[in-house]
Amino acid sequence: MSLQDNFRKAMRSYVYSVSILSNVNENKEYNAITVSSVTSVSIDPPSILVCINKTAGIHDSIKLGTKYCINLLTKAHEDLSNVCSNYEEEKNRFISDQWDLSDIPFLKDAQANIFCEVDQLIEYHTHTIVIG
Repeated sequence: MSLQDNFRKAMRSYVYSVSILSNVNENKEYNAITVSSVTSVSIDPPSILVCINKTAGIHDSIKLGTKYCINLLTKAHEDLSNVCSNYEEEKNRFISDQWDLSDIPFLKDAQANIFCEVDQLIEYHTHTIVIG
């Protein structure tokens, strides 16, 4: 097995929470993606980072100064998390009445909603590290 395969296998066995990052792009289209890499950076100022694969459809809508929401999920969001992680389900991401679509889309029944503005983007191989 390759180094990458071993790393992937190890990370798949790691228990972590799953979130959905949501935003609106320049064309006023809603976007959402399931993310597993969300980490607090600092309390002063309150900062959080998330890693987005450069091939993800939402990637190009995340620019300096853009706003987004990290929706911390509960077990009840498993189906929606699966929809947001599947490119073929993109058109079905916002049909649920769980969403508030008045501005930055967010899940009304999430464990927590963290509203952010992109402060820094760090390119790292296949991903972009987003700090907001």
